[in-house]
Amino acid sequence: MSRRSKTTRELRREARLPLFAVLLLFAIAAASTSFLTIQQDTTVNRLASYDDAFDAGQGAIELLRLQDAVGAFALNRPDASASIVALRYEILQNRLDVLNRPSFLRFISGHVETDGVVQVLTQNVDAIGPLLPKLGQAGVADQIGDLLAPLDAGMTRLTAVTSTLVSNQIEWDQDRLRRLHFISSAVNFGLIAIGVLLIILLLRDNRLMLRANERLTALADDLRRTSSALSTAHAAVAAANESLAMQNATLRGRDEALRIQNARFDAALNNMSQGLLMAGDDRRLIVCNKRFREMFGLRPQEVEPGAGLDELLHVTMERQAQPLLLISEIHQRLSGIWSAGEGGQFYAETDHASIQVVYVPMSEGGWVVTYEDISERRKVEANTEYLAHHDVLTGLPNRLAFTLRLNHLLANRVNRRRFALLFVDVDDFKDVNDTLGHLAGDMLLVTIAQRLRASVREEDLVARLGGDEFAILQMMPRDRTDTLALAQRLVDSIDQPYDLEGRRISSSISLGIAVEDEGTTDAEHLFRNADMALYRAKAAGRNTWQFFEPEMQQEVQTRSTITADLRTALKEDQFEIFYQPVVQAETGELVQFEGLLRWNHHSLGSVAPGRFIPIAEESRLIVPIGEMVLRRACAEATRWPCQVRLAVNLSPVQFAGRGLVGIVESALNDAGLDPSRLELEITEGALLRDSEQVSVVLRQLRSLGVTIALDDFGTGYASLSYLRQLPFDKIKIDRSFIMGLNKKDDAMPIIEAVVSLARNLSMTTTAEGVETEEQWRLLAAMGCTYVQGYLFDRPQSAASVRHKIATGEYIVPSLPASEEPVGLGIR
Repeated sequence: MSRRSKTTRELRREARLPLFAVLLLFAIAAASTSFLTIQQDTTVNRLASYDDAFDAGQGAIELLRLQDAVGAFALNRPDASASIVALRYEILQNRLDVLNRPSFLRFISGHVETDGVVQVLTQNVDAIGPLLPKLGQAGVADQIGDLLAPLDAGMTRLTAVTSTLVSNQIEWDQDRLRRLHFISSAVNFGLIAIGVLLIILLLRDNRLMLRANERLTALADDLRRTSSALSTAHAAVAAANESLAMQNATLRGRDEALRIQNARFDAALNNMSQGLLMAGDDRRLIVCNKRFREMFGLRPQEVEPGAGLDELLHVTMERQAQPLLLISEIHQRLSGIWSAGEGGQFYAETDHASIQVVYVPMSEGGWVVTYEDISERRKVEANTEYLAHHDVLTGLPNRLAFTLRLNHLLANRVNRRRFALLFVDVDDFKDVNDTLGHLAGDMLLVTIAQRLRASVREEDLVARLGGDEFAILQMMPRDRTDTLALAQRLVDSIDQPYDLEGRRISSSISLGIAVEDEGTTDAEHLFRNADMALYRAKAAGRNTWQFFEPEMQQEVQTRSTITADLRTALKEDQFEIFYQPVVQAETGELVQFEGLLRWNHHSLGSVAPGRFIPIAEESRLIVPIGEMVLRRACAEATRWPCQVRLAVNLSPVQFAGRGLVGIVESALNDAGLDPSRLELEITEGALLRDSEQVSVVLRQLRSLGVTIALDDFGTGYASLSYLRQLPFDKIKIDRSFIMGLNKKDDAMPIIEAVVSLARNLSMTTTAEGVETEEQWRLLAAMGCTYVQGYLFDRPQSAASVRHKIATGEYIVPSLPASEEPVGLGIR
């Protein structure tokens, strides 16, 4: 019994050992299972935190939905409203409460890219709350959009970081669970014998783990779908933002273009020189500009759109910004024009103002009217019209007005009125103009114009054709006697002395008269006739008049023929130079010859210089003729004894060119003549053309070594001033003074004064036209240096001069051997 018990105890003890071992193993297994369970619970609890990634994604989605709702409301889309925005705002606030949980904040802590994202999001969303009640106000939606726009990037980073963390953690936990499952299975398989309870527990744990795994898998799938949705939503939001930005840019561009266009329109409208008015068919104002208000005295508040035009008219007439008649006329004419409905323009004018009105109907109804004050333009046009037909200096009608009046008279055949045409030319006006100055010349012309006008009747026309030329139309003369009387009045009136700024001068006129007849139709024909008569009056001694006679036409033709023949004569060498001696007044010794031009015409015979020289000067043929004379005379002088000098006359026309000095120098060089043997004679006419230029030329000639003589002294103006200013060596006393020596006149005192003046100025004198011995004796007694005239010899041909020198008719006085002979004698 006891043995059985022992055995039983042993068995129990042995049973305990395995039990203890099993219990130990069980305890170990339980401990292991507990440990594994704890590890699994920890992993499961950690997996439960993976909902944070979902919460972050939902927060980003709700942020985008709120932005979309605000953008739709800003764009006034039909499906948008303030209540939707408020709803989305509340949902976003709930999501923010989830994201502000400590567990979530711990979950994302430690990552720089997510620091402060939740706090910034919370602050901006809290700032939106006060703005929601004002959402309907302008700019509030844009302000909310500006608060939400900066959160996109932060939420995107938060969602991305959370997703990344969850994905990494899931993978690590799944791997850990698999290892734990393997250990647990190994323990369970090794301890199956431990008991059903352990197995049940293991099976239950296994089921729990399976469910946890399913949840993890489902969560992972959900996270992947959420991530994809977030990406799609982000792309949609980005596209929507881009579209919204483009639309905003377009709207801003249109607003700016409209602003610029309005500014330009206002600038153009208010800077117009014309006043502009736009009105509708109801005669009410649409718009007007600043110039319109200024022209009619209106204030800005009075010209608001919708103002009645009749009311504006009354205001303008009360203030009288323009003459009342002018305003009334514009209003009446526009009223009738608007009824007609056609555009056009008209002028409203008074004595002191003129306005041009242009009116154009608008296609949609109404009118555009512009008002331009053209008062100054009218004055300028009137002044221009006056200046176009009147002479500025004298105020008389000019050549154009005179010609128009003459053509009108000639064209009016029905009421033909007879008239006489008088051409008036001031004698020697250029002398006055050059010696006294242009101002004095203008004053003289003005006075002459006044005297001419005072000498004719009211119906007669006086005009200034230009320069010192005037013209008169004597209307309806009864006969030639009337015209003669008028000519005499004109000559007598102009012949009266003039006082020009304290200087008393005299002047005269020459007149050419052409009387209109029934057959006259051409004004130019009358002009030519009067001009020919004027030329004849000038040739007759001036200060007189001449009627046109038919033979004058023949004279003009003759002058034209002579001009052509002069050209031929120059080419065919038809000219000849004659030489007249000049002798010493005291001894009668020959000192020089003066070269005088002669023309042997093939049909007219010998033509006097007084007839062809003026024509040669008018045609400027005198320039080549004068050069020919100078060259031929210099060449001839080289064939005389070296004591005999040569005198050659220069025309004033030759001084007008620039080559006179070169021509003289070339003639001397080509002939081999000593310049001291050449004397050049000029008249005061050359000095009056351009005294300054002539002075320069004379000094250049003097520098060549030639001597300069002033011819015809005392017959022109201001000779004394020329003697003082210009380099003359000799004065030639005109023959008109010499002829008076035998008479009881003032010629002798004048000659004595000239001789004394020349002596004091270290000049010599030559008396021209000496024909009697008494004249010679008187001139020698007065101290005249040289004499010249028919008493000593007439002009001779070059061959005759050489013959007389060779035959001894001209005697060379004997001189000391050491001196050169200085003169020749005449027997």
